[in-house]
Amino acid sequence: MDKKEIFEMVVSEMTENAVQELRETSEEQEQLCREVGELAGKRQAILEKLSPEDRQVLEDYLTKTNLVADHDCQHLYVQGAKDCVELLKKLGVL
Repeated sequence: MDKKEIFEMVVSEMTENAVQELRETSEEQEQLCREVGELAGKRQAILEKLSPEDRQVLEDYLTKTNLVADHDCQHLYVQGAKDCVELLKKLGVL
């Protein structure tokens, strides 16, 4: 495992921990997660009515959209850490 893979694994783990903490401490986030769960069941019922080709297109779209969002989240997490270090340097803390 190279340094980049280790770094990505650490960032992923830290992001997952932060999201889990948010879900445990935020009623609003908890409610949104419940709503997503309810919508997932409705989505499945709708997908079953579609042709296999149309269903696959929508599933691929949702998968790719979630992947893009995950990559965005990881990028923003790293950028936030960089911004924090830069701010601390400008304040003379580091």
